[in-house]
Amino acid sequence: MTAFSLLKLKRCWSCERCGECCRNVFGKRFGAGVTSQEKQRLEVLARKRGVNVHFAPLARNVAGLITLFQFADQVCPFLDKARNSCKIYEYRPLLCRAYPLMPYGVGECSGFRHLKDHFTVVYPELQVAMGQEYIQKVAPLFTGAFSFYSMNTGQWSLRLHGV
Repeated sequence: MTAFSLLKLKRCWSCERCGECCRNVFGKRFGAGVTSQEKQRLEVLARKRGVNVHFAPLARNVAGLITLFQFADQVCPFLDKARNSCKIYEYRPLLCRAYPLMPYGVGECSGFRHLKDHFTVVYPELQVAMGQEYIQKVAPLFTGAFSFYSMNTGQWSLRLHGV
């Protein structure tokens, strides 16, 4: 073993802009969660930019009210595929600002996966703040949900343990 293999060197994470996370907005169990307020804001942005955005429910409470929504298309409608960039970057939702610092995720970041195998990953302060805001605003809607809607199966299921 070399001295370097004994150390887990630190490296700051930064987006490689590969677009993988934007092309895979569904996870194994559910899609990227946005609040009702974010859904409304994104719908306005979509109309202004001529983008077709579709949402499906994601979580509902015991009374049957929808508490979280998810993108209904596998690829984010705000992805500019020709440029591999976000059409609303400065207005992107909280989940995108926090990514990959979120406990309820979607597609995995290939750059992050490779990085964490070789380094102790550190994050920029602003991204950490967005991750904390996501935990404060979105996580309670997941943990308080009675059931989840899966875009993969098209069905509601009772709350899963560990969600």
